[in-house]
Amino acid sequence: MLELVESHRTSKARLLRLLDETAGADWVCRTIYLTAETAARVNNAGRGARIASPDDALVRVMDAVGQTDTGLALFLGERRAIAVCPPFPLRADARRDGLDAAPLRRLLRAEFVVGVVLLRLGRYAVGVARGARLLASKTSARYVKNRHRAGGQSQRRFERSRERLVRELYDKTCETAQTIFAPFEIDYIMLGGESGTLTGFTQRCRYVREFGGKALARRLAVEQPNQKALNNIAFEVYKSRVYLFQSV
Repeated sequence: MLELVESHRTSKARLLRLLDETAGADWVCRTIYLTAETAARVNNAGRGARIASPDDALVRVMDAVGQTDTGLALFLGERRAIAVCPPFPLRADARRDGLDAAPLRRLLRAEFVVGVVLLRLGRYAVGVARGARLLASKTSARYVKNRHRAGGQSQRRFERSRERLVRELYDKTCETAQTIFAPFEIDYIMLGGESGTLTGFTQRCRYVREFGGKALARRLAVEQPNQKALNNIAFEVYKSRVYLFQSV
């Protein structure tokens, strides 16, 4: 029975090296590619899942991986497996005997046009990248008060003022995203920064919500939304989640 032994995010370069090493080791018996829609059906059906054919190993892997909006590439051997949630969505299901890393390699090497919004309270950075190149960007800071610990009417006035400043930050970030993204045919949108702030932003910014499935769920890991983060954003954008399994 396959059990998860390790899970980590990895860069494009490291994943390509892992695929080379796996090809050289010659232990893969089957390759399975699932789109996000098919992966969701497997997850929803659980261990009783039936897709192209019954596959208990696939169901066990999906139990460990959970939901993914980019699909799954799975390389199965008799006693081990590697599962990869790629940075961008897989477009077709496939099953192959042996190792077939070609679809995953093509996806990793594709130069998608990605709109990026990085946001924390007080600062935002918006950019458009194609592959490793930053095509356009803008960063700015807007003051947002820290939380007030006093009570009574003073606290309520402070909170109303703070909520207004947060809304203004969201609106300015949304307006900037629309201006920066407009000249480009955006393939995908990715957000990065503080989780709660991003949730509030997406609820407030209709423009970003209108991208629908092009707005990917993964959050980019950034410490500060600034120009330096945007200049290096391709490293984060092209990261994949890798899961290593072994038989026990």
